[in-house]
Amino acid sequence: MKRRRKREKSGGIAEWFVTYSDMVTLLLTFFVMLYSFSVIDAQKWEALVESLRGSIGILQGGTSIGDTPRMRKEGPSSVNLNELIGNKAKQDKQGEKSTGQVDPFLKLYEQMSQYIVQNEIPAQLELSPTQTEILIRFKDYVLFDVGKAELKPEAKEILDRIAKILLNYIDQIDRVRVEGHTDTQPINTIFYPTNWELSADRAIKVVRYFQEKHGFPGNKLSGEGYGEYYPIASNATEEGRAKNRRVDVQIVKAINAEKVQTIE
Repeated sequence: MKRRRKREKSGGIAEWFVTYSDMVTLLLTFFVMLYSFSVIDAQKWEALVESLRGSIGILQGGTSIGDTPRMRKEGPSSVNLNELIGNKAKQDKQGEKSTGQVDPFLKLYEQMSQYIVQNEIPAQLELSPTQTEILIRFKDYVLFDVGKAELKPEAKEILDRIAKILLNYIDQIDRVRVEGHTDTQPINTIFYPTNWELSADRAIKVVRYFQEKHGFPGNKLSGEGYGEYYPIASNATEEGRAKNRRVDVQIVKAINAEKVQTIE
């Protein structure tokens, strides 16, 4: 019988390993190619950034809008609002000097301030930082007797002059808001069961006087009663309670008002 020859074992590596090594090599080449592309893109991006810096001026190093303030990474909380308002006020004043015109609303504030000072009226006058609101704060006894909401005769004289000044600037005024405030001392009368009714009635009496006596436009008036819930001082002392008993007249500037009547 013929003897079968035994297959001789190959002395090299297995055939499947050659295919595997080829695949690994291709994958390595593929990832090297991707990496090279990413490096090229980054370099192109840096070149683009450098070109933008010197041309349109919107990145660091630009000169076309370099004076414009930029937001910090912390967000809007890092912006100083008071500083922005102050800068706006400075710009407005510079504009007034260049044009020779003064904001009529500021004229209203100045005339109101002169009237209060010259007549020694116990009232506090404030102009908001944005120069868009004027606050006239009357102590309650200036306009009303204790626990009552009927205007005193001397109070009507004060309101007459104030109404005349306001009407001269009616086109500059968006609204005159009258607010009544009390202290925490309880009140329980037939007409005023609580401080809500007393504070609201006092505000309405001033509003009606402006409209009925002086013909003030009703769409520019409003009256609100706050009771004792918006104090400006402590109610623990008599001095503090006296400050809280007040009537606030808030004059709000109209937006884009153009016409201003002359003051006689």
